[in-house]
Amino acid sequence: MGPSGAGKTTFLDIVTGRKTQGEITGSLLFDGKKATKTFLKKHTAYVEQFDTLLGVLTMRDMLLYQAQLKCDRRESLQSKRERVDALIVELGLSTCADVVIGDNLNRGISGGQAKRTNIGIALVTEPRIIFLDEPTSGLDSQTSCDVVSILRRLADSGRTIMSTIHSPTSEAFRMFDRLLLLHKGHTVYFGALYNKNGDASGGAVPYFAQLGLVYDPSTNLADFLITETGDKGEAANLKGLWQDSSYLADAKKHQEQLLLASIQLHANSAEAVTHLEHNMFSAVGVLLRFRSRANCKYLDFIMPRIMPSIFFGFIVGTLYYGAGGKAENPENISARGNVAAALFMSTVMPAFTAAGYMPSIVTERPLFYREHSDGCYTTGSYLLFKVIEEGFFHIFASLIFCLMTFFLIQLPGSFWWHWLLNFVTGQVGIALAYFCGSLAPNMDGANTLLPIINVTSMYFAGVLMTYDAIPDAWKWFPWVTFMRYGWTANMLNNFPAECEMPLLAATPGCPTEYWGLKEGSAGLSVENNFGALCGFWALWLGLTFLVMTFVRHVKR
Repeated sequence: MGPSGAGKTTFLDIVTGRKTQGEITGSLLFDGKKATKTFLKKHTAYVEQFDTLLGVLTMRDMLLYQAQLKCDRRESLQSKRERVDALIVELGLSTCADVVIGDNLNRGISGGQAKRTNIGIALVTEPRIIFLDEPTSGLDSQTSCDVVSILRRLADSGRTIMSTIHSPTSEAFRMFDRLLLLHKGHTVYFGALYNKNGDASGGAVPYFAQLGLVYDPSTNLADFLITETGDKGEAANLKGLWQDSSYLADAKKHQEQLLLASIQLHANSAEAVTHLEHNMFSAVGVLLRFRSRANCKYLDFIMPRIMPSIFFGFIVGTLYYGAGGKAENPENISARGNVAAALFMSTVMPAFTAAGYMPSIVTERPLFYREHSDGCYTTGSYLLFKVIEEGFFHIFASLIFCLMTFFLIQLPGSFWWHWLLNFVTGQVGIALAYFCGSLAPNMDGANTLLPIINVTSMYFAGVLMTYDAIPDAWKWFPWVTFMRYGWTANMLNNFPAECEMPLLAATPGCPTEYWGLKEGSAGLSVENNFGALCGFWALWLGLTFLVMTFVRHVKR
Protein backbone atom coordinates (compact mmCIF):
# COMPACT_ATOMS: atom_id res chain seq x y z
CA MET A 1 0.00 0.00 0.00
CA GLY A 2 1.03 3.62 -0.43
CA PRO A 3 -0.09 6.95 -1.83
CA SER A 4 -0.45 7.46 -5.59
CA GLY A 5 2.94 7.09 -7.30
CA ALA A 6 4.41 5.09 -4.45
CA GLY A 7 5.33 2.20 -6.78
CA LYS A 8 2.72 -0.37 -5.82
CA THR A 9 1.90 -1.61 -9.32
CA THR A 10 5.56 -1.39 -10.37
CA PHE A 11 6.55 -3.59 -7.46
CA LEU A 12 3.80 -6.09 -8.30
CA ASP A 13 4.88 -6.19 -11.96
CA ILE A 14 8.44 -6.98 -10.89
CA VAL A 15 7.37 -9.79 -8.58
CA THR A 16 5.14 -11.33 -11.25
CA GLY A 17 7.80 -11.09 -13.95
CA ARG A 18 5.74 -8.70 -16.09
CA LYS A 19 7.90 -5.62 -15.87
CA THR A 20 8.99 -4.55 -19.36
CA GLN A 21 10.89 -1.32 -18.65
CA GLY A 22 13.79 -0.21 -16.49
CA GLU A 23 16.61 -2.13 -14.86
CA ILE A 24 15.76 -4.70 -12.19
CA THR A 25 18.31 -5.48 -9.48
CA GLY A 26 18.17 -7.80 -6.51
CA SER A 27 16.86 -11.35 -6.16
CA LEU A 28 13.37 -12.77 -6.62
CA LEU A 29 12.95 -16.25 -5.22
CA PHE A 30 10.06 -18.71 -5.10
CA ASP A 31 10.64 -21.61 -2.71
CA GLY A 32 14.20 -20.35 -2.41
CA LYS A 33 14.87 -20.66 -6.14
CA LYS A 34 14.71 -18.34 -9.10
CA ALA A 35 11.40 -18.95 -10.80
CA THR A 36 11.22 -19.96 -14.44
CA LYS A 37 8.51 -18.74 -16.79
CA THR A 38 7.00 -22.20 -16.67
CA PHE A 39 6.84 -22.07 -12.89
CA LEU A 40 5.18 -18.65 -12.91
CA LYS A 41 2.57 -19.75 -15.45
CA LYS A 42 1.78 -22.96 -13.59
CA HIS A 43 1.91 -21.89 -9.94
CA THR A 44 1.00 -18.18 -9.99
CA ALA A 45 -1.92 -16.12 -11.26
CA TYR A 46 -2.33 -12.39 -11.81
CA VAL A 47 -5.59 -10.42 -11.51
CA GLU A 48 -5.23 -7.05 -13.18
CA GLN A 49 -6.86 -3.86 -11.95
CA PHE A 50 -9.14 -3.48 -14.95
CA ASP A 51 -11.50 -6.20 -16.11
CA THR A 52 -10.46 -8.07 -19.25
CA LEU A 53 -13.53 -10.16 -19.97
CA LEU A 54 -15.38 -11.12 -23.13
CA GLY A 55 -18.71 -9.35 -23.06
CA VAL A 56 -20.36 -11.83 -25.45
CA LEU A 57 -19.83 -14.83 -23.13
CA THR A 58 -21.79 -15.80 -20.06
CA MET A 59 -19.88 -15.81 -16.81
CA ARG A 60 -19.85 -19.65 -16.77
CA ASP A 61 -18.61 -19.84 -20.36
CA MET A 62 -15.90 -17.27 -19.60
CA LEU A 63 -14.52 -19.43 -16.80
CA LEU A 64 -14.79 -22.60 -18.88
CA TYR A 65 -13.10 -20.84 -21.81
CA GLN A 66 -10.17 -19.91 -19.56
CA ALA A 67 -10.06 -23.41 -18.08
CA GLN A 68 -9.85 -24.89 -21.56
CA LEU A 69 -6.91 -22.62 -22.43
CA LYS A 70 -4.99 -22.74 -19.16
CA CYS A 71 -5.49 -26.23 -17.74
CA ASP A 72 -3.70 -29.36 -18.85
CA ARG A 73 -5.24 -30.25 -22.21
CA ARG A 74 -5.24 -33.91 -21.25
CA GLU A 75 -7.80 -33.12 -18.56
CA SER A 76 -11.33 -34.02 -19.65
CA LEU A 77 -13.92 -31.36 -20.43
CA GLN A 78 -16.20 -32.80 -17.75
CA SER A 79 -13.48 -32.39 -15.15
CA LYS A 80 -13.03 -28.77 -16.17
CA ARG A 81 -16.77 -28.18 -16.00
CA GLU A 82 -16.84 -29.55 -12.47
CA ARG A 83 -13.93 -27.30 -11.52
CA VAL A 84 -15.74 -24.26 -12.94
CA ASP A 85 -18.98 -25.17 -11.15
CA ALA A 86 -17.10 -25.43 -7.86
CA LEU A 87 -15.49 -22.03 -8.45
CA ILE A 88 -18.86 -20.45 -9.15
CA VAL A 89 -20.15 -21.66 -5.80
CA GLU A 90 -16.96 -20.68 -3.96
CA LEU A 91 -17.06 -17.15 -5.38
CA GLY A 92 -20.77 -16.68 -4.76
CA LEU A 93 -21.61 -16.29 -8.44
CA SER A 94 -24.39 -18.86 -8.77
CA THR A 95 -27.08 -16.22 -9.37
CA CYS A 96 -25.30 -14.79 -12.42
CA ALA A 97 -23.57 -17.92 -13.74
CA ASP A 98 -25.53 -17.93 -16.98
CA VAL A 99 -25.83 -14.16 -17.43
CA VAL A 100 -23.98 -12.59 -20.37
CA ILE A 101 -21.08 -10.51 -19.05
CA GLY A 102 -21.92 -7.49 -21.22
CA ASP A 103 -19.94 -4.32 -21.85
CA ASN A 104 -20.27 -0.55 -21.64
CA LEU A 105 -23.21 -0.52 -24.06
CA ASN A 106 -24.92 -3.78 -23.12
CA ARG A 107 -25.85 -4.31 -19.50
CA GLY A 108 -24.61 -7.55 -18.00
CA ILE A 109 -23.16 -8.59 -14.65
CA SER A 110 -22.32 -6.03 -11.97
CA GLY A 111 -18.88 -4.60 -11.25
CA GLY A 112 -18.45 -6.76 -8.15
CA GLN A 113 -19.45 -9.88 -10.05
CA ALA A 114 -17.02 -8.97 -12.83
CA LYS A 115 -14.22 -8.59 -10.28
CA ARG A 116 -15.03 -11.99 -8.77
CA THR A 117 -15.09 -13.47 -12.26
CA ASN A 118 -11.57 -12.15 -12.81
CA ILE A 119 -10.52 -13.83 -9.57
CA GLY A 120 -12.18 -17.01 -10.81
CA ILE A 121 -10.13 -16.83 -14.01
CA ALA A 122 -7.00 -16.76 -11.85
CA LEU A 123 -8.22 -19.74 -9.82
CA VAL A 124 -9.00 -22.15 -12.67
CA THR A 125 -5.43 -23.47 -12.63
CA GLU A 126 -5.45 -23.83 -8.82
CA PRO A 127 -2.35 -21.61 -8.38
CA ARG A 128 -0.33 -21.52 -5.18
CA ILE A 129 0.15 -17.74 -5.40
CA ILE A 130 -2.36 -15.10 -6.52
CA PHE A 131 -1.32 -11.53 -7.28
CA LEU A 132 -3.96 -8.81 -7.50
CA ASP A 133 -3.63 -5.18 -8.56
CA GLU A 134 -6.14 -3.04 -6.63
CA PRO A 135 -8.99 -5.58 -6.66
CA THR A 136 -11.37 -3.17 -4.91
CA SER A 137 -10.85 -0.29 -7.34
CA GLY A 138 -14.17 1.18 -8.52
CA LEU A 139 -16.28 -0.86 -6.11
CA ASP A 140 -18.53 0.35 -3.31
CA SER A 141 -17.60 -0.39 0.30
CA GLN A 142 -19.83 -3.45 0.69
CA THR A 143 -18.72 -5.00 -2.59
CA SER A 144 -15.09 -4.27 -1.69
CA CYS A 145 -15.52 -6.14 1.58
CA ASP A 146 -17.09 -9.07 -0.26
CA VAL A 147 -14.11 -9.27 -2.63
CA VAL A 148 -11.54 -9.05 0.18
CA SER A 149 -13.51 -11.69 2.12
CA ILE A 150 -12.99 -14.05 -0.80
CA LEU A 151 -9.26 -13.32 -0.73
CA ARG A 152 -9.24 -13.97 3.01
CA ARG A 153 -10.86 -17.38 2.52
CA LEU A 154 -8.35 -18.22 -0.21
CA ALA A 155 -5.48 -17.28 2.09
CA ASP A 156 -6.94 -19.38 4.88
CA SER A 157 -7.08 -22.34 2.49
CA GLY A 158 -3.29 -22.24 2.11
CA ARG A 159 -2.72 -19.96 -0.86
CA THR A 160 -0.38 -16.99 -0.81
CA ILE A 161 -2.21 -13.76 -1.67
CA MET A 162 -0.32 -10.57 -2.56
CA SER A 163 -2.41 -7.55 -3.41
CA THR A 164 -2.01 -3.84 -3.91
CA ILE A 165 -4.82 -1.91 -2.25
CA HIS A 166 -6.00 1.69 -2.39
CA SER A 167 -8.24 3.34 0.24
CA PRO A 168 -9.84 0.17 1.65
CA THR A 169 -12.55 0.34 4.28
CA SER A 170 -11.63 -0.47 7.88
CA GLU A 171 -13.45 -3.80 7.66
CA ALA A 172 -11.67 -4.82 4.46
CA PHE A 173 -8.28 -3.61 5.68
CA ARG A 174 -8.57 -5.67 8.87
CA MET A 175 -8.63 -8.89 6.83
CA PHE A 176 -5.01 -8.51 5.67
CA ASP A 177 -2.12 -10.09 7.63
CA ARG A 178 0.99 -8.20 6.64
CA LEU A 179 1.66 -4.80 5.12
CA LEU A 180 4.37 -3.47 2.80
CA LEU A 181 4.03 0.31 2.94
CA LEU A 182 5.73 2.21 0.11
CA HIS A 183 6.63 5.85 -0.42
CA LYS A 184 8.09 6.93 -3.79
CA GLY A 185 9.50 3.50 -4.47
CA HIS A 186 10.99 2.94 -1.00
CA THR A 187 9.87 0.80 1.90
CA VAL A 188 8.75 2.74 4.96
CA TYR A 189 7.23 -0.23 6.80
CA PHE A 190 7.03 -3.98 6.34
CA GLY A 191 5.53 -6.31 8.88
CA ALA A 192 2.38 -7.31 10.70
CA LEU A 193 -0.63 -5.08 10.17
CA TYR A 194 -2.35 -5.93 13.44
CA ASN A 195 -1.34 -7.93 16.50
CA LYS A 196 -2.29 -11.54 17.05
CA ASN A 197 -5.61 -10.53 18.58
CA GLY A 198 -6.54 -8.61 15.46
CA ASP A 199 -6.52 -5.13 16.95
CA ALA A 200 -4.43 -2.08 16.13
CA SER A 201 -2.42 -2.10 19.37
CA GLY A 202 0.28 -4.14 17.63
CA GLY A 203 1.92 -4.22 14.24
CA ALA A 204 2.14 -0.98 12.27
CA VAL A 205 0.50 1.27 14.86
CA PRO A 206 3.20 1.09 17.59
CA TYR A 207 5.94 1.48 14.99
CA PHE A 208 4.56 4.77 13.75
CA ALA A 209 3.69 5.84 17.29
CA GLN A 210 7.36 5.69 18.26
CA LEU A 211 8.02 8.03 15.35
CA GLY A 212 5.54 10.50 16.76
CA LEU A 213 2.74 9.58 14.35
CA VAL A 214 -0.11 8.61 16.67
CA TYR A 215 -3.13 6.78 15.27
CA ASP A 216 -6.66 7.74 16.36
CA PRO A 217 -8.59 4.44 16.80
CA SER A 218 -11.84 6.15 15.79
CA THR A 219 -10.52 6.68 12.24
CA ASN A 220 -9.64 4.35 9.37
CA LEU A 221 -6.14 2.93 9.85
CA ALA A 222 -5.61 2.70 6.08
CA ASP A 223 -6.40 6.40 5.63
CA PHE A 224 -4.06 7.25 8.50
CA LEU A 225 -1.16 5.34 6.93
CA ILE A 226 -1.75 6.82 3.46
CA THR A 227 -1.90 10.35 4.89
CA GLU A 228 1.22 9.99 7.01
CA THR A 229 3.26 8.47 4.15
CA GLY A 230 2.23 11.16 1.67
CA ASP A 231 3.96 14.54 1.68
CA LYS A 232 4.53 14.16 5.40
CA GLY A 233 6.47 10.96 4.79
CA GLU A 234 9.17 12.69 2.81
CA ALA A 235 9.48 15.51 5.34
CA ALA A 236 9.75 13.01 8.19
CA ASN A 237 12.36 10.89 6.35
CA LEU A 238 10.36 7.71 6.91
CA LYS A 239 12.66 5.81 4.54
CA GLY A 240 15.74 6.57 6.64
CA LEU A 241 13.95 5.86 9.91
CA TRP A 242 12.86 2.46 8.61
CA GLN A 243 16.39 1.56 7.55
CA ASP A 244 17.63 2.22 11.12
CA SER A 245 14.70 0.56 12.95
CA SER A 246 14.68 -2.67 14.91
CA TYR A 247 11.55 -3.63 12.98
CA LEU A 248 13.64 -3.99 9.82
CA ALA A 249 16.14 -6.21 11.62
CA ASP A 250 13.29 -8.39 12.89
CA ALA A 251 11.78 -8.53 9.40
CA LYS A 252 15.09 -9.70 7.90
CA LYS A 253 15.46 -12.37 10.58
CA HIS A 254 11.90 -13.54 9.91
CA GLN A 255 12.66 -13.59 6.19
CA GLU A 256 15.64 -15.88 6.69
CA GLN A 257 13.55 -18.27 8.77
CA LEU A 258 10.81 -18.36 6.13
CA LEU A 259 13.31 -18.89 3.34
CA LEU A 260 14.91 -21.83 5.09
CA ALA A 261 11.55 -23.40 5.88
CA SER A 262 10.35 -22.82 2.35
CA ILE A 263 13.39 -24.52 0.82
CA GLN A 264 12.91 -27.55 3.06
CA LEU A 265 9.14 -27.75 2.51
CA HIS A 266 9.09 -27.23 -1.26
CA ALA A 267 12.48 -28.59 -2.28
CA ASN A 268 11.08 -30.15 -5.44
CA SER A 269 8.39 -27.64 -6.38
CA ALA A 270 10.41 -25.92 -9.09
CA GLU A 271 11.21 -29.13 -10.97
CA ALA A 272 10.05 -29.62 -14.53
CA VAL A 273 6.29 -29.30 -14.73
CA THR A 274 4.41 -32.00 -16.60
CA HIS A 275 1.59 -29.59 -17.43
CA LEU A 276 0.74 -30.10 -21.12
CA GLU A 277 -0.16 -26.80 -22.74
CA HIS A 278 -2.14 -26.30 -25.92
CA ASN A 279 -0.27 -26.35 -29.18
CA MET A 280 -0.92 -23.69 -31.78
CA PHE A 281 -3.84 -25.45 -33.46
CA SER A 282 -5.61 -26.77 -30.37
CA ALA A 283 -5.55 -23.25 -28.90
CA VAL A 284 -7.11 -21.94 -32.11
CA GLY A 285 -9.82 -24.59 -31.75
CA VAL A 286 -10.69 -23.33 -28.26
CA LEU A 287 -10.80 -19.72 -29.43
CA LEU A 288 -13.11 -20.59 -32.31
CA ARG A 289 -15.36 -22.77 -30.17
CA PHE A 290 -15.97 -20.13 -27.53
CA ARG A 291 -15.38 -16.71 -29.05
CA SER A 292 -16.50 -17.18 -32.65
CA ARG A 293 -19.55 -19.20 -31.69
CA ALA A 294 -20.60 -16.47 -29.26
CA ASN A 295 -19.96 -13.73 -31.83
CA CYS A 296 -22.21 -15.48 -34.35
CA LYS A 297 -25.19 -14.89 -32.05
CA TYR A 298 -24.96 -11.12 -32.37
CA LEU A 299 -26.14 -9.11 -35.38
CA ASP A 300 -23.90 -6.19 -34.42
CA PHE A 301 -20.96 -8.50 -35.18
CA ILE A 302 -22.35 -10.09 -38.35
CA MET A 303 -24.02 -7.15 -40.11
CA PRO A 304 -20.95 -4.87 -40.41
CA ARG A 305 -19.20 -7.75 -42.13
CA ILE A 306 -22.02 -8.56 -44.58
CA MET A 307 -24.00 -5.38 -45.27
CA PRO A 308 -21.25 -3.38 -47.05
CA SER A 309 -20.93 -6.16 -49.64
CA ILE A 310 -24.69 -6.20 -50.25
CA PHE A 311 -24.88 -2.41 -50.50
CA PHE A 312 -21.87 -1.89 -52.75
CA GLY A 313 -22.70 -4.99 -54.80
CA PHE A 314 -26.09 -3.45 -55.58
CA ILE A 315 -24.58 -0.04 -56.37
CA VAL A 316 -21.84 -1.36 -58.69
CA GLY A 317 -24.09 -3.97 -60.31
CA THR A 318 -26.89 -1.56 -61.14
CA LEU A 319 -24.62 1.36 -62.01
CA TYR A 320 -22.77 -0.66 -64.65
CA TYR A 321 -25.72 -2.88 -65.58
CA GLY A 322 -25.15 -4.76 -68.82
CA ALA A 323 -21.81 -3.09 -69.58
CA GLY A 324 -20.03 -6.44 -69.81
CA GLY A 325 -22.15 -7.67 -72.70
CA LYS A 326 -21.54 -4.50 -74.66
CA ALA A 327 -17.80 -4.58 -73.93
CA GLU A 328 -17.34 -7.81 -75.89
CA ASN A 329 -17.19 -5.59 -78.95
CA PRO A 330 -13.72 -3.96 -78.93
CA GLU A 331 -15.08 -0.99 -80.84
CA ASN A 332 -17.41 -0.13 -77.95
CA ILE A 333 -14.77 1.94 -76.18
CA SER A 334 -17.21 3.46 -73.69
CA ALA A 335 -18.45 0.04 -72.52
CA ARG A 336 -14.92 -1.27 -72.08
CA GLY A 337 -14.03 1.81 -70.06
CA ASN A 338 -17.09 1.24 -67.87
CA VAL A 339 -16.17 -2.40 -67.28
CA ALA A 340 -12.64 -1.37 -66.33
CA ALA A 341 -14.11 1.11 -63.84
CA ALA A 342 -16.47 -1.54 -62.45
CA LEU A 343 -13.58 -3.98 -62.00
CA PHE A 344 -11.58 -1.20 -60.35
CA MET A 345 -14.42 -0.67 -57.84
CA SER A 346 -14.61 -4.43 -57.30
CA THR A 347 -10.91 -4.35 -56.38
CA VAL A 348 -10.90 -1.23 -54.23
CA MET A 349 -14.14 -1.92 -52.34
CA PRO A 350 -12.98 -4.99 -50.33
CA ALA A 351 -9.75 -3.19 -49.44
CA PHE A 352 -11.60 -0.17 -48.04
CA THR A 353 -14.38 -2.11 -46.27
CA ALA A 354 -11.64 -4.10 -44.49
CA ALA A 355 -11.39 -1.09 -42.18
CA GLY A 356 -14.41 -2.55 -40.39
CA TYR A 357 -12.28 -5.49 -39.28
CA MET A 358 -9.57 -3.31 -37.75
CA PRO A 359 -11.19 -2.18 -34.44
CA SER A 360 -11.18 -5.69 -32.97
CA ILE A 361 -7.37 -5.78 -33.04
CA VAL A 362 -7.25 -2.53 -31.03
CA THR A 363 -10.15 -3.14 -28.64
CA GLU A 364 -9.08 -6.72 -27.86
CA ARG A 365 -5.50 -5.64 -27.11
CA PRO A 366 -5.80 -5.64 -23.27
CA LEU A 367 -7.40 -9.09 -23.38
CA PHE A 368 -4.72 -10.35 -25.78
CA TYR A 369 -1.93 -9.04 -23.54
CA ARG A 370 -3.45 -10.65 -20.46
CA GLU A 371 -4.16 -14.03 -22.05
CA HIS A 372 -0.80 -14.09 -23.81
CA SER A 373 1.00 -13.29 -20.53
CA ASP A 374 -1.01 -16.02 -18.81
CA GLY A 375 0.25 -18.52 -21.38
CA CYS A 376 -3.18 -19.19 -22.89
CA TYR A 377 -1.88 -19.08 -26.46
CA THR A 378 0.90 -17.78 -28.68
CA THR A 379 0.75 -14.73 -30.94
CA GLY A 380 0.55 -17.08 -33.93
CA SER A 381 -2.48 -18.86 -32.46
CA TYR A 382 -4.33 -15.60 -31.89
CA LEU A 383 -3.56 -14.28 -35.37
CA LEU A 384 -4.57 -17.56 -37.03
CA PHE A 385 -7.84 -17.49 -35.06
CA LYS A 386 -8.57 -13.97 -36.33
CA VAL A 387 -7.80 -14.97 -39.93
CA ILE A 388 -10.09 -18.01 -39.77
CA GLU A 389 -12.92 -16.17 -38.01
CA GLU A 390 -12.93 -13.16 -40.32
CA GLY A 391 -12.15 -15.28 -43.39
CA PHE A 392 -15.24 -17.41 -42.74
CA PHE A 393 -17.55 -14.38 -42.82
CA HIS A 394 -15.70 -12.86 -45.74
CA ILE A 395 -16.36 -15.94 -47.88
CA PHE A 396 -20.08 -15.18 -47.77
CA ALA A 397 -19.63 -11.41 -48.02
CA SER A 398 -17.47 -11.65 -51.14
CA LEU A 399 -19.74 -14.32 -52.66
CA ILE A 400 -22.79 -12.05 -52.30
CA PHE A 401 -20.92 -9.12 -53.83
CA CYS A 402 -19.61 -11.16 -56.75
CA LEU A 403 -22.95 -12.78 -57.55
CA MET A 404 -24.55 -9.35 -57.81
CA THR A 405 -21.79 -7.66 -59.80
CA PHE A 406 -20.92 -10.54 -62.15
CA PHE A 407 -24.42 -11.25 -63.38
CA LEU A 408 -25.78 -7.70 -63.32
CA ILE A 409 -22.80 -6.31 -65.22
CA GLN A 410 -22.79 -9.46 -67.42
CA LEU A 411 -19.03 -9.86 -67.19
CA PRO A 412 -17.61 -12.12 -69.92
CA GLY A 413 -14.89 -13.76 -67.81
CA SER A 414 -14.90 -16.65 -65.33
CA PHE A 415 -17.17 -16.19 -62.33
CA TRP A 416 -14.91 -18.29 -60.10
CA TRP A 417 -11.87 -16.16 -60.89
CA HIS A 418 -14.02 -13.07 -60.28
CA TRP A 419 -15.00 -14.37 -56.84
CA LEU A 420 -11.58 -15.75 -55.89
CA LEU A 421 -9.83 -12.49 -56.79
CA ASN A 422 -12.37 -10.49 -54.80
CA PHE A 423 -12.01 -12.77 -51.79
CA VAL A 424 -8.20 -12.74 -51.75
CA THR A 425 -8.07 -8.97 -52.33
CA GLY A 426 -10.36 -8.59 -49.32
CA GLN A 427 -8.13 -10.87 -47.28
CA VAL A 428 -5.11 -8.75 -48.18
CA GLY A 429 -7.09 -5.68 -47.10
CA ILE A 430 -7.98 -7.33 -43.78
CA ALA A 431 -4.33 -8.33 -43.21
CA LEU A 432 -3.31 -4.73 -43.91
CA ALA A 433 -5.98 -3.51 -41.48
CA TYR A 434 -4.59 -5.90 -38.84
CA PHE A 435 -1.11 -4.51 -39.42
CA CYS A 436 -2.30 -0.91 -38.99
CA GLY A 437 -4.34 -1.85 -35.92
CA SER A 438 -1.43 -3.65 -34.28
CA LEU A 439 1.13 -0.97 -35.14
CA ALA A 440 -0.92 2.05 -34.05
CA PRO A 441 -1.04 2.79 -30.30
CA ASN A 442 -4.77 3.53 -30.41
CA MET A 443 -7.82 3.58 -32.67
CA ASP A 444 -7.19 7.15 -33.82
CA GLY A 445 -3.75 6.22 -35.09
CA ALA A 446 -5.06 3.12 -36.86
CA ASN A 447 -7.88 5.09 -38.52
CA THR A 448 -5.30 7.54 -39.81
CA LEU A 449 -2.73 5.03 -41.08
CA LEU A 450 -5.00 2.65 -43.00
CA PRO A 451 -6.70 5.27 -45.25
CA ILE A 452 -3.32 6.82 -46.07
CA ILE A 453 -2.07 3.46 -47.39
CA ASN A 454 -5.29 2.55 -49.20
CA VAL A 455 -5.91 5.92 -50.85
CA THR A 456 -2.30 6.17 -52.00
CA SER A 457 -2.51 2.64 -53.42
CA MET A 458 -5.75 3.52 -55.21
CA TYR A 459 -4.02 6.26 -57.23
CA PHE A 460 -1.63 3.69 -58.70
CA ALA A 461 -4.02 0.74 -59.03
CA GLY A 462 -4.45 1.42 -62.75
CA VAL A 463 -7.70 2.91 -63.92
CA LEU A 464 -7.19 6.45 -62.59
CA MET A 465 -3.93 6.86 -64.51
CA THR A 466 -2.34 4.79 -67.24
CA TYR A 467 1.11 3.42 -66.49
CA ASP A 468 2.74 5.54 -69.20
CA ALA A 469 1.24 8.71 -67.71
CA ILE A 470 2.76 8.09 -64.28
CA PRO A 471 5.80 10.37 -63.66
CA ASP A 472 9.11 8.51 -63.78
CA ALA A 473 9.78 9.20 -60.09
CA TRP A 474 6.58 7.31 -59.21
CA LYS A 475 6.72 4.39 -61.66
CA TRP A 476 8.02 2.08 -58.92
CA PHE A 477 4.91 2.44 -56.79
CA PRO A 478 2.47 0.27 -58.82
CA TRP A 479 4.80 -2.67 -58.23
CA VAL A 480 4.33 -2.46 -54.43
CA THR A 481 0.57 -1.97 -54.22
CA PHE A 482 -1.65 -5.04 -54.06
CA MET A 483 -4.57 -3.21 -55.71
CA ARG A 484 -2.61 -3.04 -58.97
CA TYR A 485 -2.25 -6.83 -59.08
CA GLY A 486 -5.89 -7.38 -58.14
CA TRP A 487 -7.20 -5.02 -60.81
CA THR A 488 -4.82 -6.38 -63.46
CA ALA A 489 -5.97 -9.96 -62.75
CA ASN A 490 -9.62 -8.88 -62.97
CA MET A 491 -8.97 -7.15 -66.30
CA LEU A 492 -7.19 -10.20 -67.74
CA ASN A 493 -10.06 -12.40 -66.59
CA ASN A 494 -12.49 -10.37 -68.72
CA PHE A 495 -10.41 -9.04 -71.61
CA PRO A 496 -7.93 -10.75 -73.98
CA ALA A 497 -4.26 -10.28 -73.19
CA GLU A 498 -3.49 -9.23 -76.74
CA CYS A 499 -4.92 -6.21 -78.50
CA GLU A 500 -7.68 -7.31 -80.89
CA MET A 501 -7.58 -4.13 -82.98
CA PRO A 502 -4.15 -2.41 -83.04
CA LEU A 503 -5.76 0.79 -84.28
CA LEU A 504 -7.49 1.06 -80.86
CA ALA A 505 -4.28 0.61 -78.84
CA ALA A 506 -4.41 4.20 -77.64
CA THR A 507 -7.97 3.80 -76.32
CA PRO A 508 -9.75 1.68 -73.65
CA GLY A 509 -10.86 -0.49 -76.57
CA CYS A 510 -7.49 -2.21 -76.14
CA PRO A 511 -7.20 -2.45 -72.32
CA THR A 512 -3.82 -4.17 -72.02
CA GLU A 513 -2.11 -1.58 -74.19
CA TYR A 514 -4.00 1.51 -73.06
CA TRP A 515 -3.56 0.99 -69.29
CA GLY A 516 -0.14 -0.65 -69.60
CA LEU A 517 -1.11 -3.86 -67.82
CA LYS A 518 2.21 -5.45 -68.75
CA GLU A 519 3.99 -3.00 -66.45
CA GLY A 520 3.60 -2.62 -62.71
CA SER A 521 2.11 -6.11 -62.39
CA ALA A 522 3.01 -9.79 -62.60
CA GLY A 523 2.59 -9.84 -66.37
CA LEU A 524 -0.35 -10.73 -68.59
CA SER A 525 -1.41 -13.76 -66.55
CA VAL A 526 -4.35 -14.07 -64.16
CA GLU A 527 -2.56 -16.81 -62.27
CA ASN A 528 0.66 -14.81 -61.78
CA ASN A 529 -1.18 -11.75 -60.51
CA PHE A 530 -3.28 -13.95 -58.23
CA GLY A 531 -0.05 -15.41 -56.86
CA ALA A 532 1.25 -11.89 -56.21
CA LEU A 533 -1.93 -11.11 -54.24
CA CYS A 534 -1.33 -14.18 -52.09
CA GLY A 535 2.22 -12.97 -51.52
CA PHE A 536 0.94 -9.60 -50.29
CA TRP A 537 -1.49 -11.41 -47.97
CA ALA A 538 1.38 -13.42 -46.44
CA LEU A 539 3.54 -10.27 -46.22
CA TRP A 540 1.01 -8.20 -44.25
CA LEU A 541 0.17 -11.11 -41.97
CA GLY A 542 3.86 -11.69 -41.34
CA LEU A 543 4.43 -8.04 -40.50
CA THR A 544 1.41 -8.11 -38.20
CA PHE A 545 2.85 -11.13 -36.41
CA LEU A 546 6.19 -9.38 -35.92
CA VAL A 547 4.53 -6.21 -34.60
CA MET A 548 2.30 -8.12 -32.19
CA THR A 549 5.30 -10.13 -30.99
CA PHE A 550 7.80 -7.34 -30.45
CA VAL A 551 5.77 -4.13 -30.01
CA ARG A 552 4.03 -3.56 -26.68
CA HIS A 553 1.89 -0.44 -26.50
CA VAL A 554 1.27 -0.95 -22.79
CA LYS A 555 4.54 -0.38 -20.98
CA ARG A 556 4.88 -1.82 -17.51
